[in-house]
Amino acid sequence: MDDTRDRLRAVMEAEFLPDPSPDTLSQVDRRMANAAEYVAYHLGQIDKKLDRLITLLESAAREKS
Repeated sequence: MDDTRDRLRAVMEAEFLPDPSPDTLSQVDRRMANAAEYVAYHLGQIDKKLDRLITLLESAAREKS
């Protein structure tokens, strides 16, 4: 399970490149799901960074007062 999780993390951290296909319309559901998962992962990463930034800002504000 860790191997699968590590592989998935590597895919999510790479630049998003949809799989081109000659039969693109038949694969639109899969492609949309992959894009949604990619977006969700990166929103989660942004949220973590914002949480750290807010914590640092709050700490700095407390030190000033």
